[in-house]
Amino acid sequence: MGLKGKHEMLSTKDAAKIFSSKGINDVAHGDFDFVLKVANAFGDALGDVFSVEDVFQECYRRLKSSYKFEYYIKNIIAEKILLGRYSMNTATLLNEFRVGESKADSVILNGISTCYEIKSEYDSLNRLELQLSSYLKIFDKVNVVTTEAHLGKVEKIAPESVGILRLGKNDVLTPIRPALLSSEPMDVDILMASLRRNEYLSLVYELCGQIPASTNTGIYDECRTLLRTVDSSKLRPAFCRIVKKSRKIDKGYVECLPKSLLVAGIEYRVPVANKAQLLQNLKIHFSKEALCTTPYSRRSVTN
Repeated sequence: MGLKGKHEMLSTKDAAKIFSSKGINDVAHGDFDFVLKVANAFGDALGDVFSVEDVFQECYRRLKSSYKFEYYIKNIIAEKILLGRYSMNTATLLNEFRVGESKADSVILNGISTCYEIKSEYDSLNRLELQLSSYLKIFDKVNVVTTEAHLGKVEKIAPESVGILRLGKNDVLTPIRPALLSSEPMDVDILMASLRRNEYLSLVYELCGQIPASTNTGIYDECRTLLRTVDSSKLRPAFCRIVKKSRKIDKGYVECLPKSLLVAGIEYRVPVANKAQLLQNLKIHFSKEALCTTPYSRRSVTN
């Protein structure tokens, strides 16, 4: 039976799992089972011989038309803003950055810190007010990126200082209103809980000229106490500068990935030893003819 004749029922939503951390790491480790399941479902759009990268690209194309979920919108932010306005030489992007009881979807650190909270049509707005309140206490600017479905409600919930961007049909991010610089004092408790140990030690040393000579269990509290004495006008830019330096993007690796995997390359933790293997595995080709008899098998790899 040919590939076309044995398509499995696989929704775009289910196929989108190919972009998960597990999906990417599976490919890095040479496990192509799910990739080939997606290829089997979307076979009409693939050539008789296709690469692993082709499957990702086709799945991404389908997301654009029918399932713009969080990963897809993060990728648009990375493409249009990180690379479109800035570059990986001058800015960095953080995804799922811990802020109090929330996680900021995307944060770009350039000269200032700018947060982008995503509310796709599949997301609830129940926690938006709380999220934005926390973000304004740590980031210089805060935006909500949403679609037409939520736009009216977001405009009512978001404070005037919060910017709003609408994602349109052609993936254009249209400013509905600009983000203003936050006037909130920096919340040191939220800040400390968001930082890694090396980051808050660097912050304290830069702003206070010392690192507490304390035990590992006590140094956190002492650093927090010292940072509470620093004015927000100094704390905000230092936070941005130190985290930007600490969490640099692996530019060489990300630039080698296809467009559809831009944000995956930035966000997901792939061991250094596996990055080169992932790039190689994306170029592996499969044939539909071989898949007819040995579906989901490495035996269908073409030379």
